Amino acid sequence: MLHDHVAGFRDADDPRVREAALAATALLLDEPALAPSVPRYAPAVRTVLAASADSSYRWIARERLAAWGEDVTGLVAAEEERRAALERIRALADDPFAEGQEEAIRRLAEQPEDTAAPGWLDRRREARTAPVRPTPHGPAPEPPVAAPGSGAGHRGPWRIAREEERAEWTFTPHVGVGPLHFGMTSEEIADALGERPPPSRPGEGRQPRCVDFTGSGIRALFRDGRLGCVAVDALTGPQVRLDGAPLTGCAPSRVEAWLVHRTAPRPGSLTYSPAADPVFADLGLAIRPQRAGNAVLSRPLFLLPDRLDLWHALPGEEWNLS
Repeated sequence: MLHDHVAGFRDADDPRVREAALAATALLLDEPALAPSVPRYAPAVRTVLAASADSSYRWIARERLAAWGEDVTGLVAAEEERRAALERIRALADDPFAEGQEEAIRRLAEQPEDTAAPGWLDRRREARTAPVRPTPHGPAPEPPVAAPGSGAGHRGPWRIAREEERAEWTFTPHVGVGPLHFGMTSEEIADALGERPPPSRPGEGRQPRCVDFTGSGIRALFRDGRLGCVAVDALTGPQVRLDGAPLTGCAPSRVEAWLVHRTAPRPGSLTYSPAADPVFADLGLAIRPQRAGNAVLSRPLFLLPDRLDLWHALPGEEWNLS
């Protein structure tokens, strides 16, 4: 029934409506009863959705085409090139001494608006509603402080990496974090991190649910062999920032309070796991605690929408983390 209703919008005059209808159709084709329609829509998913300015639509195209058994190597490479080119333009635009700064600023201004980018929904709401007084942010979380004895050569169960030791990552909700994007395989993650994953554990099978990249401080959680969640180690993982504020290795209560003030969650978008972990559905972000001796630090989890139910989405390795 949903498929039939969406069908009327695939030929809409507004290209944004057409892309939204095609994205909805691609997701609906996961229903076995609609599977015979896959060959009909796969070409449009590749030529239209995979070329969208909206990064979430591009992700849907790659994820669905891969699930349908099609080769997405070129699409993954194109996404990486797009991301790298945009980062180069942004770096040039931020450099007041660069010769091409004005051209970079102009090119950034001409970039199509990405609805998956943080803040896009807020801007859309502001365009349709009367101005509201913004909720002041609470105090920003403080970055982690290295524990005594956490020098570069120190190795111990509670070693907390210094701020300068941590890689700096950003994330795009429901798309990816740092060099990782959802839908990657374990091998693709290893290549992106420059680290080989540990060998499969006995009885784990060919598609593990959980792989630890200890050198990078990352735990990758999979479903059907594809990345669906990234957990960042509070002690040694990269520092992931939102609006410049750190999310990794801070006091969990400070991170939670800051996120609540920043996002002003709509009803139902902020939930809590059975372990009282806050889950921000609009961001695809959960904050879990991780022990470091007598201290408790924030361990951010970046998730796809279908992984927000932490109780069922997280394997025992994550729940049993000390």
